[in-house]
Amino acid sequence: MPRTRDGELITWKEFFRRWKLGIEGISPLQQVKTQCNSTLIMIVGIICGIIVSIAKLGTLWWLMIVLVGALFNSLIQYAGFYQKKMLLQRIEKGVFNNE
Repeated sequence: MPRTRDGELITWKEFFRRWKLGIEGISPLQQVKTQCNSTLIMIVGIICGIIVSIAKLGTLWWLMIVLVGALFNSLIQYAGFYQKKMLLQRIEKGVFNNE
């Protein structure tokens, strides 16, 4: 059985109800920040895969093609997330500074 931070036992139904409320409370800026960070981790992994593919180019040439395509795709995806993040930060500063 899951427990709360205070150590109180709760049912799985209550656990998922609270989890759902927490997920619904995530702001668009928090979502985009997480997407940026996750995409950066993917880019690092792809670059590591390309390095390994270069070392074994004779047998892994096909993997190199896939990884280079994935790298370009991930870089474009990161650029989009970064632009969205900057926009949401400007909106958040404008909205909360006018209160």
